Amino acid sequence: MRAWVGPAERFALAGVAVVLLLQAAGLGPALEYRRALLASQPWRLLTCHLVHANWRHAAGNAAAWLALAWLLAPELPPARQALLLASSALATGLLLWLAAPDVAWYRGLSGALHGLAACAAVLWLARPGLAGGRTGRLWPALLLATVWIKVTAEQVGAAPLATENWVGVAVVTRAHLFGAATGTLIGASWAWLRRTR
Repeated sequence: MRAWVGPAERFALAGVAVVLLLQAAGLGPALEYRRALLASQPWRLLTCHLVHANWRHAAGNAAAWLALAWLLAPELPPARQALLLASSALATGLLLWLAAPDVAWYRGLSGALHGLAACAAVLWLARPGLAGGRTGRLWPALLLATVWIKVTAEQVGAAPLATENWVGVAVVTRAHLFGAATGTLIGASWAWLRRTR
């Protein structure tokens, strides 16, 4: 049986500590995505993912990160987790800037977390010698389908209301879409590379 706190979970705990410390420090305005400031402060494309609108928002994303790290630990060792979160965060920030000109501001880790979940699900699904054969692929397939059903529902306006009511701010659902798309593509690329080796 796997330990409750392995390398993937320890990395996530460290990341969550950073997110919660930044929330306590009130650094949101200095680090959030602000379209009007990107030309002079491009780091906001990345740092916006580390700050949140309020404590409820920060706690929800922290809990999601820890749950993903625990559930998907075999696919999320620390180096891969760090690379994937950074890639998803950067891609989400760039796509908000390039493809969502109406989004003036953004805060939160949820876009990158959608990338983390999608990538880990693809890698799990494509894992060689997966125990259980076809039935062993059911859980990663369900996870990937759930991510994409949620993201698709959000794009047509069917899902974000409950989240907005709970968090207390508008949800930038395109960040979820951009993160999930990035994670899916990275996962597929890594799975292909793993298979060719």
